Amino acid sequence: RVESAPVVVSSPASVQVETKESVAMAQPTADANNALGQALMQALQQLAGAAPLAPRNSPLPYDRNETPPGSVVITGTGLGLPGANKSVMDPDNAMRILRGEQFVDLIPERFRRQMASRRITRLVKGDDGSGRFEVIEDTSDVIKLAGRGGYFNLAEEYGVPEKLIEALDITTQLSIAAGLDALREAGIPLVQTYRPTSKGTYLPDRWLLPEALRDETGVIFASAFPGGDRMADEFRRYYEWENRRQQIAALEELRQYTTDPTTLREIMRRIGELKEELEQHPYEFDRRFIFRILAMGHSQFAEYIGARGPNTHVNAACASTAQAVALAEDWIRNGRCRRVIVVGADDVTSENLMGWIGAGFLATGAAATDDKVDEAALPFDRRRHGTLLGMGACALVVESEDAARERGIRGIVELLSSETANSAFHGTRLDVNHISDVMNRLVTAAERRFGLNRYTMAPQMTFISHETFTPARGGSASAEVMALRSTFGEAADEIVVCNTKGFTGHPMGAGVEDVIAVKILEHGIVPPVPNFKEVDPDLGVLNLSRGGRYPVQYALHLAAGFGSQIAMTLTRRIPGSHDRIDNKARYQRWLADVSGYDRAETEVVKRVLRIVAQGQPARLPIASNWQYGTGPTVRAAAPGDGMMNDYRPLPMPAVAAAVRG
Repeated sequence: RVESAPVVVSSPASVQVETKESVAMAQPTADANNALGQALMQALQQLAGAAPLAPRNSPLPYDRNETPPGSVVITGTGLGLPGANKSVMDPDNAMRILRGEQFVDLIPERFRRQMASRRITRLVKGDDGSGRFEVIEDTSDVIKLAGRGGYFNLAEEYGVPEKLIEALDITTQLSIAAGLDALREAGIPLVQTYRPTSKGTYLPDRWLLPEALRDETGVIFASAFPGGDRMADEFRRYYEWENRRQQIAALEELRQYTTDPTTLREIMRRIGELKEELEQHPYEFDRRFIFRILAMGHSQFAEYIGARGPNTHVNAACASTAQAVALAEDWIRNGRCRRVIVVGADDVTSENLMGWIGAGFLATGAAATDDKVDEAALPFDRRRHGTLLGMGACALVVESEDAARERGIRGIVELLSSETANSAFHGTRLDVNHISDVMNRLVTAAERRFGLNRYTMAPQMTFISHETFTPARGGSASAEVMALRSTFGEAADEIVVCNTKGFTGHPMGAGVEDVIAVKILEHGIVPPVPNFKEVDPDLGVLNLSRGGRYPVQYALHLAAGFGSQIAMTLTRRIPGSHDRIDNKARYQRWLADVSGYDRAETEVVKRVLRIVAQGQPARLPIASNWQYGTGPTVRAAAPGDGMMNDYRPLPMPAVAAAVRG
């Protein structure tokens, strides 16, 4: 008979059993120890009524071709558009672009003179695809139209401190504005934080994301020209100052070589003017220079709202925002965070950049020089011959369905699949075959993951094109149309094709179209393709949108950028009522949980959604139940799930009426 002592478990991999009698036993191997340890641990847990531990290495990596356990959805958007006579962040931007309003206009003469003075050697493309170079010397040969930003003031409109704004480039400022709009639309408020004093009291501190959301929220900043505006401004101020100093020095030297009273008086008069200009416009190097020119929109926005999740900047040229959405999906599905706020902006038509970036596009031969919009903005038209520059800002709250449902919110669209790649082909031209392959991969992934069929989707799909109306041969239109026909076959003729660059100009890395794709599905309105008159026989007859209501359920968006960058997304409308707070009681309970108040209410102050401050909470806000490494586990509703599809345009939120402060 053997009497055993109690079993002592030091770790699953190391278990010892001591007995009163000496028994000669062989030393077990490490594998045997591991197996025995795991078996004993599971046995002990079962005796205690606990669920057994999952075997080591049991979680499978996320497989993009398998049915996902949960959904990634977009719950909020922000949109900034050009238009010299409107606010950049006009709350009605989405509806205005869906209606097909034009935001491109003539640029001031000073910009034309700047471009003409830069000795640009332009590539001129012929109808047969050949090219020649010519030097631009006259303002009649430069860009005359662009989408330029109107009024924008981050402090006045959003309450961001002026001191902080001075350290931000315009791309970051616009991104912060769009990000705050997107948080409001997603129903995610900021909360007042408090700091303790030496007397044991609390003073109001900053407005941040609720503590439960901070570690699970990431930020991606998409911009092709971050910091460029501040750098150009710094150089301008320095060289204007230095030029005046050099002129004064030259005039002082010249004065030594003349005794003519009239000449001396004129020299002294001019020296006096220059010295007065130096006093009025002194130059001092800005100590914030590095922060102003670095691509830091992601970190600066994260710091402002307190988002401690993964954080980065992407620059895939004009495909930046679509690539950011793809990266956000990967982060969420792989459990790096629960939500990502994708923010993006570019303003190449600003006072400081228009002359330079415009000259750059002229030099590539990609820019139109017309002075009438309806003769320049010609997407898919046989007459297309050059793009128009624009600007814009965007934001999308991309998150797991679990996170959205936790606060009683229904997403706007579900992200079915996303692709990002590089054709490794050419700086400005597109590899049509590779783009077709990428689109087919995008649609195939959605079919495999969600049991869909491309030919069934096509009649319910809109294609948000990248088309920049550059010259027909080698341009974007032919690559996009070939990809559609290669992927969908004859069903491509049923897909409603739209284009918004004809209304805004090219917004560069700012994903205006990424937001518009969401808004099309939300409102059931597809913007028209502007100024289309002549069919291009190389493209064939396309199902171009004429504007108005379409019964679309899917949106396929393609974005391409200089350097062979390519990114695509495929989204599906989430059916439901106009009010996206599906469960108001749950939303109210969630607000109370994350704020620490017994009853929490929200308010909009300078366009920012906030929980009304009631002082230091009497109890600690409830922590997040999300665990790092956990992806989505809840599926979003889909058309045909028994919910009535509603194609009526949704009312836009009356932001202006709700703003105070």
